[in-house]
Amino acid sequence: MQSSTTIRLVNLPILFDTLSLETLPADIQAQISHIDACLPQTQCGLCEHPDGCLPYAAAIVLEGESYNKCVPGGQPVTDAIAQIIDIDIDIDINSHEAKLIAAPSQWPIDATSERPTEVRAVIREDDCIGCTKCIPACPVDAIVGTGKHMHTIFTDLCTGCELCIAPCPVDCIDLVTVERDISEPERIAEQEDLRQRYHTHLRRVTEQLADSSNSRPVVSMVEAKLNNAASQSLDISEAQAKNTIAAAKLRSKIKKLEKQLSVRANAQKQADLEALQAELSQL
Repeated sequence: MQSSTTIRLVNLPILFDTLSLETLPADIQAQISHIDACLPQTQCGLCEHPDGCLPYAAAIVLEGESYNKCVPGGQPVTDAIAQIIDIDIDIDINSHEAKLIAAPSQWPIDATSERPTEVRAVIREDDCIGCTKCIPACPVDAIVGTGKHMHTIFTDLCTGCELCIAPCPVDCIDLVTVERDISEPERIAEQEDLRQRYHTHLRRVTEQLADSSNSRPVVSMVEAKLNNAASQSLDISEAQAKNTIAAAKLRSKIKKLEKQLSVRANAQKQADLEALQAELSQL
């Protein structure tokens, strides 16, 4: 029977397959699971792990990576991780093994939580051009909108990860600080919800990338990693590869004919279009 700690590492999105967590001893899995559980699940990448909190947790245990790199978690998370990996955080300050100070944040420390002040992203609606570039950058799908229409960020779902800032070509996304008085049980529940939202995001993107009819380009680092992970997990035959190439060529011809027919009707081109569509359906 699996423990509650190892259950956390079961049925993970394909992005985390390379970690091979299921092959690790139970005590190592438990440590990784506990560290992942105390991380804020912003998936911000400020710890230098752009694919999320879990890979950072694994790196701390498996590679001895520094445990003080979680910027939004601040000193409370750094100290919590130190206890999980059995480091005495109350060691004499004159010792060379004195506790690590959390990586600094650009935001001031909140007096109540002792973490950096939380922020949320807000779109200046009048300046948004509807380019959609911010949408795939959000790890928890907190941004909604469609091409050439104004986008909106659900503030209650935003983690303040700042990942939507860089893709915006018109700099219409601002960060605003928020002050919250949140209990520890509430924080734990919120973190678990954010973790599940991130995993749902990863699974949805994986399905999109696997869909041969999906023509949307890969635009984020996480999407690129998912694309590579999915490609490595597939055994594509030579016939499948040829069919995929042929289908892409047919779709290109079909789109060209559809565009021409939208301007002016032509019986021959309509017949050609129907023939191409029939050929594509057979593939």
